[in-house]
Amino acid sequence: MSDKRKKFAIISLGFLGDTLLVEPLCQNIKNSFPDSKIVFIVSENFADVPLGFEAVDKVYSYDKRGLNGGILGYLNFCKNFDEEKIDYAIITHPHERSILLAKMIGAKKIVSLPSGNALVDFLITDKRKYIESDIRSTFKPDYNNGYLKNICRFQCLPVNYNLKNVDEKSILNKFLLPEQYIVLSPTSKDLIKDWTYTNIKQFILGARMPVVLIGTGKAKEFAMQLQSENIELIDLSMRTTLIELSIIIKNSTCCVSVDTGTFHLAYAQKVNTIGIFYREKMVTEWAPVHLDYVKVLVGERQGEKDDFSTVKDVGADEVLAQLAQFDSKLHI
Repeated sequence: MSDKRKKFAIISLGFLGDTLLVEPLCQNIKNSFPDSKIVFIVSENFADVPLGFEAVDKVYSYDKRGLNGGILGYLNFCKNFDEEKIDYAIITHPHERSILLAKMIGAKKIVSLPSGNALVDFLITDKRKYIESDIRSTFKPDYNNGYLKNICRFQCLPVNYNLKNVDEKSILNKFLLPEQYIVLSPTSKDLIKDWTYTNIKQFILGARMPVVLIGTGKAKEFAMQLQSENIELIDLSMRTTLIELSIIIKNSTCCVSVDTGTFHLAYAQKVNTIGIFYREKMVTEWAPVHLDYVKVLVGERQGEKDDFSTVKDVGADEVLAQLAQFDSKLHI
């Protein structure tokens, strides 16, 4: 089979960070097979993410909680899947749903970790052995490259997110953003990862340029509380699309983020990034500590996500000090 006829379906039905960190895998495929076609199947909420992957040729969104839920949902998706002769379906976020989907779109070979369901896992033609120590000790993009072991050569590449044909100026004007600003993403879906209100307040008061606060539910609550105390900030929580958020981060002076998708969105766009982690064991897997424009500050919390104690905090002063070290032009 010639390279020109090779067609790959990348199936990644995870969250924002999971999706972003698949980009180097796509680029490795395109480097090995320049004339191949790569289609990317992604959760509907994050359908805009692979639009910033230069190696991806077409994106299909999968609404696993709505239109594409259940058996009829598979059929609805396949009806609108306008591709034939998929040579490889590579599943980077293993789940029974993804394996069945790969089979239903007619993939000749399915590459995946096992899902744990023997009735479904027999469909995997290239089953990757699950070794937890390998997963936890390898930066996620580099681990993802391992799905290509029996397909092509690959190398460790940086995560590169580059949206094209976007009017960045209009987006920045829409939100009336100043020429210089810091993006702060202090919350996630896991309470144990989040920065405290006290630290957020002290950070904003200590920063010498405007702070743009982003995030969803809890971030909005923090913003309202800050505003009630007359703390000046630019509140964009729950106000942006993913593309708008990407451009806002891209044009920032620095992004300060807890361990969540915005952390990856920042360094993938070559933005000075400070990551706040409260689980040291997660750093190796989820943080590119080798990059000189990324600094990870690590605290420690013990317990469950809604019932934990802080053993070592990451304070606002520590973050402000790191911000000042990035570049004297920051004027922090």
